[in-house]
Amino acid sequence: MNPLPATGYLPLRYVLTDTLAVRTSLDPLRIDSEHSIGGRAQRGMLAAALRRAGRERELLDWVARGDRIRFAPAYPRLEPGADPGLPADSAPARALVAYPAPAHLYTPGKNGDTTVDVFAGTDPATPYRAVRGHVTLDRSLRAAVRTTAEQYLGRSRTGDRSQGVPFFATTVDPGQVFEARWQLLAADGGSLRDLAERVAEVLDEADGTLTLGSGGTRAHGGVSVAPADPRRLLSPDRVAHPHPRHWPPGAPLDLLLLSPALLVGEEGQSSPRALVPAVLDLLARRLPGSGARVLAHHVEAGLLGAYHRGYRGPMAQRWAAVPGAVVRLRLDGGLTADQARDLEAHPLGERVVDGHGQFTLLPVPPGGPRPLAPTAVPLASAPSTGRAPARVPPAPASAGAVPAVPAASVVPVSPAVPTVPAVPASPVAPMVPEAPEAPEAPEAPAVPVSPAVPEAPAPHVVPVVSESPASPAASVPPVIPASPVTPVVPEGPTVPVAPTVPVTPASSVTPVVPEAPVVPVVPEAPVVPAIPAATGGEGGLEELYDELLWNAASRPVRDHARSLARDSARGLAPLTPSLLGRLREVVGHPHRTPEDALTALGRTVSGRARGRADRAGTHKALHDRAVRALAGARLSRPGRPGPVSVQSWLGALADGGAAAAWWRDNRPEPPDSPAYSRALAAVDLSLTDGLPPRDHPSGLSPRARVWERRAAPRLALLLASSWLSEAGRVLRAAQEGRHEPGGGG
Repeated sequence: MNPLPATGYLPLRYVLTDTLAVRTSLDPLRIDSEHSIGGRAQRGMLAAALRRAGRERELLDWVARGDRIRFAPAYPRLEPGADPGLPADSAPARALVAYPAPAHLYTPGKNGDTTVDVFAGTDPATPYRAVRGHVTLDRSLRAAVRTTAEQYLGRSRTGDRSQGVPFFATTVDPGQVFEARWQLLAADGGSLRDLAERVAEVLDEADGTLTLGSGGTRAHGGVSVAPADPRRLLSPDRVAHPHPRHWPPGAPLDLLLLSPALLVGEEGQSSPRALVPAVLDLLARRLPGSGARVLAHHVEAGLLGAYHRGYRGPMAQRWAAVPGAVVRLRLDGGLTADQARDLEAHPLGERVVDGHGQFTLLPVPPGGPRPLAPTAVPLASAPSTGRAPARVPPAPASAGAVPAVPAASVVPVSPAVPTVPAVPASPVAPMVPEAPEAPEAPEAPAVPVSPAVPEAPAPHVVPVVSESPASPAASVPPVIPASPVTPVVPEGPTVPVAPTVPVTPASSVTPVVPEAPVVPVVPEAPVVPAIPAATGGEGGLEELYDELLWNAASRPVRDHARSLARDSARGLAPLTPSLLGRLREVVGHPHRTPEDALTALGRTVSGRARGRADRAGTHKALHDRAVRALAGARLSRPGRPGPVSVQSWLGALADGGAAAAWWRDNRPEPPDSPAYSRALAAVDLSLTDGLPPRDHPSGLSPRARVWERRAAPRLALLLASSWLSEAGRVLRAAQEGRHEPGGGG
């Protein structure tokens, strides 16, 4: 029986915002990503989100105990109009999910274009090829998940560390959509709906910080998660069936395995062949006297591994029945839809919380060959956004209240666009993405003016964030009404202005322009590109300016961190590479802001992380021996009197808001590290010669100093994380008897 009487399924829509790496084996030099997202990876994603939010009670009830949520694999979701390469006659009318192809589905011939059910009989003289991949339940489409293979050089953890080792990785491309249905368990229907709303709220609050799979240090795994239908959170079915579910007595039916099943045989060993006995045992427990008989079955075995996010290491591999296994049954007593739902709510085998052993019951396919389904890429549909929509509170129940508009209705609008129609109210408020404010135009100096033209009203534009590079609407720019453009020129002498000529609106008479005095020639002034004020809006030019400065500053900051580590090699003896690696994990943990990452590092180093439950202090406290090692290690800084302890150096970040002061105290100064100011001056658009100014000790222009104050938390995080990496490299070189260039030991 279920631990709790009420059960339902929460359909979730996953949109990949970064490449996704989901391992298929434990080969340390190769990553071949699955074309689906396992339930255990989603369990780790939710656990990390709850820990960052400080929800320890939900972490225990939902993830650790496993008696409220059973996770499920996420399979490709094919949305209407999403794949531009799919023919119009094959496009789905509604969103369909592609599940593992049934094991009895084959194509006759070497290059056959039809599919047949081999359980219904085959021709011994005809070769058959199994249909692999993911197919929709109505067999109208096959999913073609896009992946990218890359090869890069890395440093091996064993053997000759001076020689690079090739690494291979195949990752799932961003912009693709998957769907998973988590099984929720509660005491009654009301508690079940409340649990679904709480889970949706947690996922919405964690938007932008959720990660899936392995390779988080290489920017893999970014994902946006939201309910597939915000107006209807719960579904009674394991999958969305395209046909009615009722089997009369004696009618055959298929049990399709949706996720790997970890089964144990009679001898206590892992045995995928135990799938058929496990199915018969489930029918005997849930439907006694049903008279179940097995007509045919096909089960394949495969190794199943996992990565433990808490222990940061691989788990033992076990043999499991792979998804797509089929057991064809005949029940003498028949089967109703409610009975089928009850059976599907009881997965087969072990580790059901991780999503293993899930199945669905399907009618037997009709006899005879059917055309092979075309392939479609699971891209996000055009009206949606790549980010998870933000939750909004329900509107007050008044007669004139207008409900919130779903995200699919957000389009570029001008003042002439009619109002978006309202959406009926629901128990869960619809969600809309927050649109950024329109950037403010920079203030321009006096410019020459031609005969005046009535000003057009400023257009009101809502920017649309495309969900996928291949989305059809991604390249369609928003329509902006025409308006006069005011040119920006450098400051110079005042220019006389010609008299204004009034223009009579809605008239075909050409006004007579009186003679205007000759405008004198403006003397040439030095050309300086106009840069928006550093404190202005989020204009594209300012973002480009910030990106130029950040890219230029990254390498000198890393070089500065390397210099600090090598110059302090003798004083770092009390530390170990493993301790520094643990501190790097604290910094590399997905935090909401750089300030949160620095605060978590400072609290961990100072031994203040114990008992903290907020988003910036979610890591375990160090042992006393590690704290003493940090206090005994010494760091030498150029231009500073005497060394300081590593604990006090990094512990100064423990207080929120200390990042800016810490960066000012540890930034690369021109006398000792001139590369930093030179790199910024080379891309500083406010400097005409590209050289550091001499009128300020920092060697930065006023605009660069304003940017540095705003980017101080990011710069401090880059310096701290780079120093931890370089210091670990110095310590490993010392342990192996090698001498790091420029080291002090």
